[in-house]
Amino acid sequence: MTVRTFSEGRRRGTGPRAGDERGRADMHIHSLYSDGTASVGQILEHVEQHTELDVIAITDHERIDGAQRAAELHAAGDFSFDLVVGEEITTRRGHVLALFIHERIPALLSLDESLRRIHAQGGIAIAAHPMAPLPLSVGRRSLRSVRDATDEGIYFDALELFNPSHAGRMRHDARLALNAAELGLPGVGNSDGHVLEGIGTGATGFPGHTAVDYRAAVAAGTVTPEGEHWSAAHNVDVYRRQLRAKLRHLWHTVKPGSEDWR
Repeated sequence: MTVRTFSEGRRRGTGPRAGDERGRADMHIHSLYSDGTASVGQILEHVEQHTELDVIAITDHERIDGAQRAAELHAAGDFSFDLVVGEEITTRRGHVLALFIHERIPALLSLDESLRRIHAQGGIAIAAHPMAPLPLSVGRRSLRSVRDATDEGIYFDALELFNPSHAGRMRHDARLALNAAELGLPGVGNSDGHVLEGIGTGATGFPGHTAVDYRAAVAAGTVTPEGEHWSAAHNVDVYRRQLRAKLRHLWHTVKPGSEDWR
């Protein structure tokens, strides 16, 4: 049986960017299932109505049930973009985006084991905001270690070279330089979006418009990171809204009865 790790929208030929040769993907988005501020339903509607994205991924921290719920809503709806199931995994060496997966990968495994498990599922692995000291990110030494690994399954498919958040701004030039001089990996851009208006402010340009096209472009190295960094004030506002959302989530956990956070 073939396991679907993405949902296809209504498109091909009627989507918002159907006239362009290159599509745009934002594969690092958080929902209320982890530390985001919007439900998966709100994210889908926002992407449809307010962005020109062709492919997105929900990548909540340490869980994929939000992404799977989004895939259910996406499949039942009438959307003009593709959706990929993903997870942002906290490894013992930093955060890794796992895309096109169908089973959750536990936190706090070694980096090597996490990469093996991603690829064993047929997924792709991307180092999220690499080299940033905060939040926990894959560092320079670990990137080199993975580059030099000889075991099957231990590799990165791409690096997140553009991330508009404070984490992405930190060491931005250093990660570009390291990749150009030593690693030579495809570079992608993502929003790391925790609020609706952040989605799409960082993205990846790629030939085509579908999730299949995106994956092929990563493999071929024909992806380009795009976007603009957020202001310091916007970063602070995002953190404030995240705290408010998590307190609201905690209240629903303590006092069940409403599932509007989903």
